[in-house]
Amino acid sequence: EPTHPLLQRRLPSPAGAHALFRSPTRGALRALVADHVVRGRIVFPGAAYLETARAVFSAGSSAGAGVALGDVFFLQPLAVGGAAGVQCALAVGGGFEVRSGEAQGGQAELEELEVHCSGRAAAAEAGAWRAVEAGSAQRRCAAAADAGALYSAFAAVGLAYGPAFRTVEAAWAGDGEAA
Repeated sequence: EPTHPLLQRRLPSPAGAHALFRSPTRGALRALVADHVVRGRIVFPGAAYLETARAVFSAGSSAGAGVALGDVFFLQPLAVGGAAGVQCALAVGGGFEVRSGEAQGGQAELEELEVHCSGRAAAAEAGAWRAVEAGSAQRRCAAAADAGALYSAFAAVGLAYGPAFRTVEAAWAGDGEAA
């Protein structure tokens, strides 16, 4: 099975941690996020923090219904070119932290790393998931949006999404919702 680009190497878990993974920012991780550019720098996307936490929880769990993330805080951006590695620690109680920094001797102490995102992970209840039928949401949203204009507006504020992050083909807006 291929290595998850955000969880490339499992490390021995320190006291109080259920799981600990580290990935270098070069190679597979950099290739995955290279098209997410903010003000001229490759920045780790918000969704990547969430996927990292989900994947770490799933790696150490047999929860079949999925993962519920909560109390998530995005604390500071992670410039991919400025960090040697990204590390995610899952505490025994379900708390997680996504950190970055230099690894000393192959493994950095958790206190030495910069925290970029924190939150809680738990097994999701099967009944908590509900399907959303995209067609009905689109019918409620009468105003069509121009996807090209959307990306132009992002670029105007410094968010330069490359081809890998230009996935919106069409969008509609309505009263308090979008499709």
